[in-house]
Amino acid sequence: MPVPVIIWGLLELAGAISTAYEMYDLGCSLYEGVGDYSKNLDEAKKVIKEKIQSIKDEIAQDLDENLERSSLLQWTTMDGALQSEVTREARGRGATSAEIRAAIKEKIPFRQVISMVCAQADKIPIVSLRRKRGVQIKDLTQAKKQALLTLLAKTAEELAGIQDIDGFIVARLKQLATSFMFEFMDEMLGWKSPLKAEVCFGPNDEDPKLSGATQLLRTGLKINPFYPAPYRAKGSVSADLAIPGYRKNSLKKENLFAIIEIKFQNDRIDVKQFKRYDEIADKSVSFKEKHVTKQKVNTGSVLTGCRVSLFRFPEDVAEKSTHDHGPSHKGKRKR
Repeated sequence: MPVPVIIWGLLELAGAISTAYEMYDLGCSLYEGVGDYSKNLDEAKKVIKEKIQSIKDEIAQDLDENLERSSLLQWTTMDGALQSEVTREARGRGATSAEIRAAIKEKIPFRQVISMVCAQADKIPIVSLRRKRGVQIKDLTQAKKQALLTLLAKTAEELAGIQDIDGFIVARLKQLATSFMFEFMDEMLGWKSPLKAEVCFGPNDEDPKLSGATQLLRTGLKINPFYPAPYRAKGSVSADLAIPGYRKNSLKKENLFAIIEIKFQNDRIDVKQFKRYDEIADKSVSFKEKHVTKQKVNTGSVLTGCRVSLFRFPEDVAEKSTHDHGPSHKGKRKR
């Protein structure tokens, strides 16, 4: 089955962004140089902008709305061949409830792209614990501790009950790097990427707040723009990734194809979070029944508003690359 051009482009864009992250070291170490984090991100953006114009042009092609929605279903079907046996059988870490097992097995588009970005986040220097030998969180100066908490958007109280605090912090830093990479992709594509990072829904399943037609509103600090989230009331929730049904329309419940939660090792997998996503999916289908009845997402015998997926790294990475499926197009790029 030939691979649609957008997947090729997203893989190359993810590769360019990953290279920029690796090049600029994201602050050089976990506990020292945290203040350089945002500066290095700005430098990475400059490199990306210089390198990806041809990729950007290719992905930004005009796509008919119905064609894009049908393509999402096609790419989702292809995901069956990309899932590992552990994913297909929903085995291993966190698979303790029916909701979570269903989320693990859920087929999604763009598994290859998500796998590539998570693999880069897993190895970037800022989370490789190249710190002073023997230094623990409790040993940090107050200033450095506060900088780290700001980067993670956590309080000391929130971290107090965690036994493996270093492991938890590393997992959250990987998650932050992943969110930045997906946000970079969105920015490079004029905020019309099919993968939207840190999508915040309100306590009553209100649609994500926007700062433009397709750009999500960010209300945090530059060092971590995702937190505080636009909705701060109890009951709000931020999904790591969301896929719109049509990327040139605003991300709302009636334009929601999938919610994807990413969990690195040492991060919590909480069934309450997935039940919350299921509530949003239920609201999504009710909106689609009113507004776009024919665009509901068929996930088997049940029609639902969107797919809810758990992507565990490394358990749920793509088994093989899209390049194994599609034709080579060397020489077709504008250089």
